[in-house]
Amino acid sequence: MPVTHMQSSLIRYRTVMALLALVWLAACTPRPELDDLRAFTRDAFKDKPPEVEDIPRLEPYEPYIYTGEALVDPFLSLNLRGNQATTASNDSGNVYEPERRREPLEQFPLDALSMYGTLSQDGTIWALIGTPDGGTHRVTLGNHAGQQNGKIIEITEQEVVLREVVKGPTGQWEERRATLTLVQ
Repeated sequence: MPVTHMQSSLIRYRTVMALLALVWLAACTPRPELDDLRAFTRDAFKDKPPEVEDIPRLEPYEPYIYTGEALVDPFLSLNLRGNQATTASNDSGNVYEPERRREPLEQFPLDALSMYGTLSQDGTIWALIGTPDGGTHRVTLGNHAGQQNGKIIEITEQEVVLREVVKGPTGQWEERRATLTLVQ
């Protein structure tokens, strides 16, 4: 009777399993040439107890009571108003325009945008800005980018400079400069 493919696969499987069982049994049998090693490890430290260092003594904890009633509270809003140099100028009410229609680059954080280069056409300088989704946008002075009300105020061959207007810790609008540099 001819042997089918299924039967030959079963025979191969049983043969491999039998060989693996033999190898496993051979590996588990004690070897007489290791008897001297077993005797040494059993007798080497039989008379000598292990040396354990004493636990270091900890000094008792002494609590410190902080009495800062006489000091100025660092979280008072009066302390935050001292830095008037960073507040936005009087026209910053016009910089943040909530009713202004948002531009496509304002949906991305500024650090996710990349500057790819510049173009010049009829005296107008344009910058090419790449987005994380693979798009490329052409922007010029006055366009907006980033999620912090960033308005493009300068374009050079190496960078795009934006003026961002954010709310500071005192609730006032503050200006800060940000740049997108050319990707090399």
